[in-house]
Amino acid sequence: MRKMRVVIYDNDLEEAKFYENLLRELGDKHDCPLELKLYHSSDALLTDINNPEFCKRLDVIYFALDKNNLKIPYFIRDTGYASLIVFIGSSEMLLPYEEIFDTDTYNFVQRNRAAEHLDRFAYIFQSAAKTVAKNHEEKISISYAGEVRQIDINSIHYFEVKQHSLIVHYGKGQTFTFISSLSKMESNLKGRKFMRASRFYLISLNAIEKLSFGNALMRDGSNIPVGRKYYVELKAAMDKKAV
Repeated sequence: MRKMRVVIYDNDLEEAKFYENLLRELGDKHDCPLELKLYHSSDALLTDINNPEFCKRLDVIYFALDKNNLKIPYFIRDTGYASLIVFIGSSEMLLPYEEIFDTDTYNFVQRNRAAEHLDRFAYIFQSAAKTVAKNHEEKISISYAGEVRQIDINSIHYFEVKQHSLIVHYGKGQTFTFISSLSKMESNLKGRKFMRASRFYLISLNAIEKLSFGNALMRDGSNIPVGRKYYVELKAAMDKKAV
């Protein structure tokens, strides 16, 4: 499972650490691994989000809202960040929040450690985790040399080892070369019907047109060599898929 990448922005260090610990507890409780980063400066946050690679890989921003930073969320959206924002604010911020932000798009939780508010925070976390998990299932983010590609998993035909790099073949003849390993990609795509054809190929079961001993004909027309020790498992998986 890919980690959910989360940013907490709060200029109050004590409060930021409280929410960091709360999120870690929720992540452990719901089996949702987190990668967390704290910001106390809006300038530092905007600098990082203006980096396209950072922006595209970020899943959720927990933003401590106050009367002095109401414009910052607009600047965040202007960078191209399109994922979730959860606002944390005092009860006095509830009215400005409702007037400025679309409540169908944004979530708001009061900065209050009473049980009912912590329960709402937990509920929002679970909702965000489900949304992020769905997004992770649909696309995979691959980057190399400053370029980031969000590739629809259903469009991937296979991964190929070439020298010290991997090549992903997807869509209508599209490819992208990057640095990784087949074992890592196999782990990232666990449960998404990808299997080894050999030491050098990881193929999508959904992209196989015809499987025979020693060869897999893919729907893009490629012929992928199938190693002897991988054939039995591949065939069993294809038979099960057909049933």
